[in-house]
Amino acid sequence: PGMQQPGMAGAAPGGAPHNPYAQAQSALATGSNTLKITQYALIGVGALTAISGLFWMIMGSFIGGLSTLITGVVLAVVAFTVLPQFMGMMKQSTAMVDGLAAKAQLAQTGLPATASVIAVQQTGRMVNYNPEVSATLQVTHPQTGASYQVQSTSVVPQIAIPQVQPGAQVPVRINPQNPMDVVLAL
Repeated sequence: PGMQQPGMAGAAPGGAPHNPYAQAQSALATGSNTLKITQYALIGVGALTAISGLFWMIMGSFIGGLSTLITGVVLAVVAFTVLPQFMGMMKQSTAMVDGLAAKAQLAQTGLPATASVIAVQQTGRMVNYNPEVSATLQVTHPQTGASYQVQSTSVVPQIAIPQVQPGAQVPVRINPQNPMDVVLAL
């Protein structure tokens, strides 16, 4: 009932904050499971093919059996050497997306505060055509009044880049459990 904002399907008022990385996290989990199943399938098919190649060689057709045996060995080698490399890449991608999701959640649910930008530089990584920056911030904690310096890495929308310059005041969100965990809230 009623209108929902795009990308907010299933979000209930007062419910958990919208996770802009949920679809990527789901796709990576599915991809990791698919690679694991593919690895087991290649091991099984490779073993059966190699065994049938040996059987065929023994029963009379040496050339046909040898080619079948080689095919089985190649499938097993791919399962044990190539697929683990892809699985490692999937784990790295999952860790990166999980980190971005955690920062997005902190930006939505963290303790609001203001910080002064001391220094800022691009990390060289882009997320959805938005640059990731590493910023040194002077944060004033809203509850304790304590002022402290933190290093924060955040994805900054291109339109907000002029706001994140040395000397500028920027909105931030602070992790209540770890005040050193700060994210830009632009």
